[in-house]
Amino acid sequence: MTRYVHGRKSVYRPISLTTNHYALPPLPMLPLFLGLTLVNLACLGVAGWLGYAAARGNADARAMHTLVGALAALVCVGVHCVVFTYFIATAKWVRHAIAVKRLDPALAGPTRSFKAQAFPAALLAMAATFAAAILGAARDTGMIARGPHHLLAIAAAAANIVVAFVEYRAIARNGRLIDDLLARIEAQQPTTTTTTARAEADVV
Repeated sequence: MTRYVHGRKSVYRPISLTTNHYALPPLPMLPLFLGLTLVNLACLGVAGWLGYAAARGNADARAMHTLVGALAALVCVGVHCVVFTYFIATAKWVRHAIAVKRLDPALAGPTRSFKAQAFPAALLAMAATFAAAILGAARDTGMIARGPHHLLAIAAAAANIVVAFVEYRAIARNGRLIDDLLARIEAQQPTTTTTTARAEADVV
């Protein structure tokens, strides 16, 4: 396939399991996940701190709490969507690698288990955080008392902490599965580099 880059003709070669043409450097998922999780928890923590300041009568903190709380809810959803994307992409890569290299199809089985662990947990964390944000808006307009929003906000923060451990474990186990597949591929073709394969598997 021919394409033009900055007005010049170039030949596009898709990334495959057996060549490193146009390979991207691998991006380890665990450090990325930990960084994003820290940002998520930090946003939730700042929103909570501003909420307590607003409860003590600080008018400026109340306005900031509303804004930061809404942003924290969006950050929470974004972080967990990264986890969704990772598992969907790596599951597809595992199936592709098994088909191309004619490995045992049963090797793809654990990917469904990892998704079954991470997806419901992530959905719970997102739902609790968004529900807390909705109750916060209701509280800001005087529709409800402070108690329900306060309790759900604490529950949402706790859920995000617990879910982070669940997601971390699933990502770590998924990474070990990918490493095992790469080892099997390398054993089949010992002279072929697996740098591109790792990039395909671990880049989100």
